[in-house]
Amino acid sequence: MTDQDLPQTSDTHHAMIDWSVLEAFLAFRRQGGPDPRIRLINVFLTSSPALLGAIRAALQSSDAASLSKAAHSMKSGSLNMGAVGLGGLCAALEKIGRNGTTDKAGELFAKVEREYAAVEAAFSKIVSENQE
Repeated sequence: MTDQDLPQTSDTHHAMIDWSVLEAFLAFRRQGGPDPRIRLINVFLTSSPALLGAIRAALQSSDAASLSKAAHSMKSGSLNMGAVGLGGLCAALEKIGRNGTTDKAGELFAKVEREYAAVEAAFSKIVSENQE
């Protein structure tokens, strides 16, 4: 996978991804070994739906503490993968929860879901193009 192989956008929404974060993971590639970025992307794509579900459940039950915790985990994972737009939105959700409320978080969560869909599409494209 080269910089030219990395998608810059998805069809419906432009994912805000700092591709240099993923490129940095190449330093961990063993000679002749699999691309560590593909494994990390797969871990992210596998774990993210549960975190999004936890955020959704926290909003449905107006549980600010759970909102903060789940949004923090999603923020960290997103930023570690270079998904800066998603990480920023999750940081805002985390802050709302830390302030002891879930008010106005529903609108923000809709933006999180839209950005996640774009990130998921971009990451899934990389995985499908780099099947070994």
